[in-house]
Amino acid sequence: MTAEAVHANCAIVGTIGLLIRGSAGSGKTSLCDLLIEAASSRGNFGRLVSDDYVYLSGKGTRLLAEAPEAIRGRMEVRGFGLVEQAVDHRAQVHLVIDLQPLSDLERLPENRLDHVMLEGIQVPALKCPEDRPVNSMRMIRWALRALFPGNLDYI
Repeated sequence: MTAEAVHANCAIVGTIGLLIRGSAGSGKTSLCDLLIEAASSRGNFGRLVSDDYVYLSGKGTRLLAEAPEAIRGRMEVRGFGLVEQAVDHRAQVHLVIDLQPLSDLERLPENRLDHVMLEGIQVPALKCPEDRPVNSMRMIRWALRALFPGNLDYI
């Protein structure tokens, strides 16, 4: 299993692994923190996998994300510093979230979800506005409902 390091965050909400990509300062950690808190406040599992960098690898038909050992269990809270955080060391990625400037997003996209190829595995992807974690969380909730009908609302 070879792993590629990517600039991203990864979290688990319920049984769903989320890979959050975006430029530096785009709000990846804020969104990750909000998603974990939202899942926990609903009585669901919410856990960080990795903050800032993630190792990705393909295993069969699954995309796996793993925290680099050097940063495992730590999350950067901008303006506050590094904090210790409970983590799961690895997760299957079910949805990729790409944070982009609001001006780059279509107001009413024809296709709500895209797909991306990572490590030879095709994964559903959603474009969300950077630095708008509450708006992004709502979009992620609706994307998960579309991808996994009948599943619990974890967030």
